[in-house]
Amino acid sequence: MSEDITLNLLPPILASASPRRRHWMNALGIPYESWAPDADETPLPNEDPEAMVCRLACMKAKIVSAVNPGRWVIAADTTVAVDHHVLGKPVDEEDAQRMLGLIQGRNHEVHTALCLMRDEEIHSFVDTAEVFIRPLTPEQITWYASTGEPMDKAGAYAAQGIAALFIERIEGSFATVMGFPVESFGALLLELGLTQSWLGMPR
Repeated sequence: MSEDITLNLLPPILASASPRRRHWMNALGIPYESWAPDADETPLPNEDPEAMVCRLACMKAKIVSAVNPGRWVIAADTTVAVDHHVLGKPVDEEDAQRMLGLIQGRNHEVHTALCLMRDEEIHSFVDTAEVFIRPLTPEQITWYASTGEPMDKAGAYAAQGIAALFIERIEGSFATVMGFPVESFGALLLELGLTQSWLGMPR
């Protein structure tokens, strides 16, 4: 069996340790390996939120792809933006409270980029959802920050967790808010014919 055929039979590599992204890969039934890259996620000066997540997703994919030639690599990056101002992951409870104060009682955008890469072949896109958060009292904000849930989440909240209580509505994909734009990802896989090699799904 040739090396190219052997590589095509290997599962893709998910360049992430995120349980939410693993959830979607498992839900889709796609076999995969996981490899979390060590990437500097610092925004560039005056960087647009959509450009930032696309750059970071492709950076993560390139790091993993560089040491796994011939393998498909899937990477993603998510950020929350209020009036084009990026809200990353809070550094402590006080920072989480600050972010929650900025997003409560109004709308904000969640941008998730996905990069699918194999060597020099690169497919990337950004999907955006608009999230509307109910007005929150200072006591509610303090309480939620103290639960610890916001600490590793962009924008200091988890839509699939306790913070679901605070969401008035979402315009766009809930999966995008979770950090994996599954609808657009599925369309890309069908377009590239990868559902055949990964799942045995006929065209």
